[in-house]
Amino acid sequence: MAPRESSSSTATWTSRRVIIAAAAAMVLAAGGTATALAAHQSAHSVADKHASADIRLAGSTCSGPKGAAYVALPGYQAFDAVNTDNCYLVQQYNVGDREVPGTGTEDLNYDSTDEGIAMSGSTLYFANTGNDTVAVINTADLQVSNYENPTETLIHVGYDPQNLAVTPDGNQVWVADTGPQTGRQSLGGISVISTASDTVTARIHLPTDPRNIAFSPSGATAYVTTGNGLWVINTATLQVDAVIHGLGNPEGVAVSPDGKTVYVTNTVQSLVDVISAATNKVTDTIPVGQMPWQMVLSSDGSTLYVADGDSNAISVISTASDKVTSTIPDPGDPVSLALTPDGSQLFVGGLTSGIVSVFDTSNDSPAGSFNVGYGGYKNANAGDGEEPTGIVITSTLTAGGS
Repeated sequence: MAPRESSSSTATWTSRRVIIAAAAAMVLAAGGTATALAAHQSAHSVADKHASADIRLAGSTCSGPKGAAYVALPGYQAFDAVNTDNCYLVQQYNVGDREVPGTGTEDLNYDSTDEGIAMSGSTLYFANTGNDTVAVINTADLQVSNYENPTETLIHVGYDPQNLAVTPDGNQVWVADTGPQTGRQSLGGISVISTASDTVTARIHLPTDPRNIAFSPSGATAYVTTGNGLWVINTATLQVDAVIHGLGNPEGVAVSPDGKTVYVTNTVQSLVDVISAATNKVTDTIPVGQMPWQMVLSSDGSTLYVADGDSNAISVISTASDKVTSTIPDPGDPVSLALTPDGSQLFVGGLTSGIVSVFDTSNDSPAGSFNVGYGGYKNANAGDGEEPTGIVITSTLTAGGS
């Protein structure tokens, strides 16, 4: 659990991080073998796992741009590949689950918990908290017939990686290694991966737990939310340029397309803090719903969407006025957000509902929803426990999609 910045932090904030990290805790408690998670995995029927790609998920009424959404599901050590034009599930793939050595079988050690997801081109990157790795998967290599063990490269990083981001030039992946929160000396830091070699080329030690990472458009600066503020890091020298305190257990971070403004979710005070990149000072605060978590900016930087988990809503903010212009109801503890590449639709993952809701950004109206995981077409609770903690969307159809 991350340290608190303020004594006014609520028990709800604690519960949120506990829920997201629960799968990783089960792995650690089991001494590296997630027995309970493996049991959950095996409880899904073979018929469900090999279900047709044409199955439509419960409640799905989606009609949107062609492409693919990839949804990280740490509760199932897996991710969903979903067609964005109709919300059909193409396949659910395991991720980060290594084969058990020396057994002479293809048995897998279900010890992964893919908390974070990022994408560059056709390559997916997953932060696997449970086994301290980053999984690298080329979407072109995905096979609908092989849900269990898609071709992947596993890169060992620091302790408890929970999120990651790709630099604007695509040359590096920065990984937020939160470290076990034991109250002793911090083991948190940033692992820097070369995408050319899939190896860790540098590590930045931090005296606290990193959570989310965003880059300036030029890639010259990295902004990292932590338990005691926002760290501003020079990506060329890997030196810390500034630390901005007083942000109330910040979680999400986003940078405007012109690089002049940084937005941070203040989970304690239910705010979005607006920061000048030139001065590293807070210039404005925007009241939003309770427990603001992830957020996403439109490509032109005009609109900021914030997932307010404890208010079961999404705040829609005009960045011109720094005001909330609309609030979209979304029950199920929304935490993860992604926009389609054309900006026409917003996908929102519900942490406790296991449902991804889709909204039309032209009028903030519902455009559909789907249950994550298999069985959603016949069981409204199919996504329970699967926890969609991250979503990325591309305009390229996934392998096996139609």
